[in-house]
Amino acid sequence: MFSLKGNVIRIVGILILIPTIFIFSGCAGTMHAIQNREMSLSAKMSDTIFLDPEILNKNRSVFVRVTNTSDFQEIDFAELLKGKLIAKSFSITNSPSSAGYIIQANLLHMGAEREDLTAEGMLAGGFGGAMGGTRIGSGWTSAIAGATGMGIVGSIAGGIAGSMIHVDTYLGAVDIQVKEISEGAVKGVMKTDAKQGSSTTLQTEKEVKSNFQEYRTRIVVKATQTNINRQKACNAIADRLAMQIVGMF
Repeated sequence: MFSLKGNVIRIVGILILIPTIFIFSGCAGTMHAIQNREMSLSAKMSDTIFLDPEILNKNRSVFVRVTNTSDFQEIDFAELLKGKLIAKSFSITNSPSSAGYIIQANLLHMGAEREDLTAEGMLAGGFGGAMGGTRIGSGWTSAIAGATGMGIVGSIAGGIAGSMIHVDTYLGAVDIQVKEISEGAVKGVMKTDAKQGSSTTLQTEKEVKSNFQEYRTRIVVKATQTNINRQKACNAIADRLAMQIVGMF
């Protein structure tokens, strides 16, 4: 009889404990999801560009050429960028030779962050660099809080909660080349390393003369939100990327 009573007490205790474990195991994740209910956007550049303010004041015509090699082809990034330049009192020209500035942009990536494709890795590659990379511990890195040591029941609870509510991160990256007209001739040397097979490299140099000074950078934008919508996230990222480019002028 005493043994039966003890078993009943243990069963009742377990029944009381189970919902408690569910509550506490999902608490941290739920709070994290609530904190990210609104979409947050952040942007960083691989290199800062300083344009000449005197030339900016004199030349307000811009030639824009945009390519999109990302998986998100639903947006016309060129028109988005042109619209923001016009709103800032620049005129768009179809003649690069008569422009005060030439903007060349390649939309490299637009999509979900992955373990092998992070904002930090993209930014570290710089203009024309690698797109891959793992987290490198900068302030941009975020982690979803969770509970450990709660046992099997806690793991099940977290799995159920995670399948319904999750904080997502989307990334956008663009390589930018800005050419600024110069009052004097600009001279330089273009170097090319062309691979020929697996073990041979052909190095060539070409003297370059131009009326434009060149600047290059990579811009990466990160969007984070609970149960993010892909279309809205990519549109918001593209808008912020365009704003960042125009912000240099």
